[in-house]
Amino acid sequence: MLARLALFAVLLAGTLAFAAPRRVYVVSWGREGDETVEQRALIEQVDRRLRDELRRCGAAVVEGAGTPSAIVLRPSLEVFPRALKLSLVGVRGGDRKLLGTFSTRAAGSTRDAQLRAIVTRVCRDADQLE
Repeated sequence: MLARLALFAVLLAGTLAFAAPRRVYVVSWGREGDETVEQRALIEQVDRRLRDELRRCGAAVVEGAGTPSAIVLRPSLEVFPRALKLSLVGVRGGDRKLLGTFSTRAAGSTRDAQLRAIVTRVCRDADQLE
């Protein structure tokens, strides 16, 4: 039993030593003045869930300008009667190089299920930005 524990500790230490560096993200929403109360509430929910999901995936989410190597994510949310569409632009913080754009849409079901679906998808896509 002790030998297994020692082997596990060695493997864990090796994995952590050679792990890829943590990604650093800055989430920056472009606020528009003509949003309804429902849209503002949904944007706050998406923002909170997006930050939590990025952290859960091992990334760091910082406020403000961040570091030059940070990836700036600029999301925008469109609210439809029975659907949500989340678009995201990824830009490198230092030189403002465009890294990619993508969008995802969820329809049907409940708003909570739609939020969960689009945030999960966007986080998976954001992990592909280099």
